[in-house]
Amino acid sequence: MISATAEQQGGSNAPPRGGRRLKLWIAVGLVFAAQVALLWWVGNPPPRKSRTLPPAPVFHIAEPGSRDLLALQDPTLFVLPHRENFSGDAWLKIVPRKFSPTNWTESPRPLELSPQELGAAFIAFIETNRPTRFQPRIESGLDEAEAGAAPLPPLSVPSRLRVEGELARLRLLNPPRVPSQTNSDLLTNTVVQLVVDANGNPFSAVLWASCGDDKANAQALSIAKAVRFAPPEPAALGMVSSDKMTSGKLIFEWQTIPSNAPPATP
Repeated sequence: MISATAEQQGGSNAPPRGGRRLKLWIAVGLVFAAQVALLWWVGNPPPRKSRTLPPAPVFHIAEPGSRDLLALQDPTLFVLPHRENFSGDAWLKIVPRKFSPTNWTESPRPLELSPQELGAAFIAFIETNRPTRFQPRIESGLDEAEAGAAPLPPLSVPSRLRVEGELARLRLLNPPRVPSQTNSDLLTNTVVQLVVDANGNPFSAVLWASCGDDKANAQALSIAKAVRFAPPEPAALGMVSSDKMTSGKLIFEWQTIPSNAPPATP
């Protein structure tokens, strides 16, 4: 009784077999449709969007000797500051600032100074700083050695005559008196070239060097023509012919006296 009742209850709750098959076919159809949709999507992918590429660098060949080629060959382009590298825009191409000063002037303001204060600082210094007393030492500046030395020759000496050359070996028979010359400027020496014969008489007198005064030169030539020399010893004994000539120079050292000075006593 109990088992039969259970079978009757179980048969009344179970679903029908046709409903199960319908659900199974619906599931199979959904899976098939999903596979077909997947195959269609994978087999026909959507078109890719076109992407714009950046412009490619373009190279131009520089002509030989152009400024661009010289700039590329410059070894200081990337080492030292250059107008074409990064330092050009940084500090080499900076526009200088224009400075326009304002025309500002101020009226002169002289310092005020009282005439009574002039020299006040010097007077105060003299009053507060008295000079030290000292005893001057008076003595002669000459040493004993200098006091005993010979006196220096005078600056102005009387005019004199000097003989040079071969004539200096002959004895002058009549030493002439050479007078002083009056001139505003100092006169140099007058040199006369003199040639004498075997007897010591003047044969030729020529002006060799001028002193700067024609009057003194003429006087020197006159004195040279009047001098007499002693003949050499062999000539005095008659051992030398009369055509033997002796030459030399007569040097006249003039004493120059200013024009406004009194004449010198001989």
